Amino acid sequence: MILRTHYSGDITPELDGREVVLAGFAHETRDLGGIAFLVLRDRKGLAQITLVKKLVGKDMFKSVRTISRESVVQVRGQVKAEPKAPRGFEILPTDVRVLSAAQVPLPLDPTEKVECELDTRLDARFMDIRRPCVLAAFEIESAVLRSLRDYFYGQKITEVFTPKIVAAATEGGTDLFPISYFEKEAFLNQSPQLYKQMLMGAGMDRVFEIGPIFRAEEHDTRRHLNEAISIDVEISFA
Repeated sequence: MILRTHYSGDITPELDGREVVLAGFAHETRDLGGIAFLVLRDRKGLAQITLVKKLVGKDMFKSVRTISRESVVQVRGQVKAEPKAPRGFEILPTDVRVLSAAQVPLPLDPTEKVECELDTRLDARFMDIRRPCVLAAFEIESAVLRSLRDYFYGQKITEVFTPKIVAAATEGGTDLFPISYFEKEAFLNQSPQLYKQMLMGAGMDRVFEIGPIFRAEEHDTRRHLNEAISIDVEISFA
């Protein structure tokens, strides 16, 4: 069984007449009497599912009207070019399935129409990440790191992965996070610097690492991170 053939962002009016299968969250539903709309949201955007009662039948029409917001749904249907619809197309469904129904009420509103406190967002973090502005942060991070990796590879720089559990500090003046390592004291690494220098001595010449670092530093700002992603490069004879 095919659960998805396209993301919403892959569909254009040029696919008019094509059968597609979409899967995502029920963003919202609207009932206008003889016609209803289900807006499906996935990581690539929104798609409007248009249900005409006399075409889809009473059972499907009724079931879609009762779908709770943020339920996981799958829609099989035909793309129809429609200038009045968002993005110039709509989906005329032949099958709509609820794969996982969302509880009511929701802990927060992923559509961002209703604001909520930070504590609520953190308590229901998986729902909070569904918000477009939060999801975008992950996409931006991925795009930036992919571009950096492509550049480094293009410069013939080798990617390495160094240990994150160490026996001693790699940089002075920085507090460490101590951990128990099989009844011995160890620390979360604050920098790959020493390992990069070892690799230079080993003759690797050009290395980079993109990975986590940990610094147990006191702070009172939002921008000071105890855990962060570090981008480190070491090049000999440069």
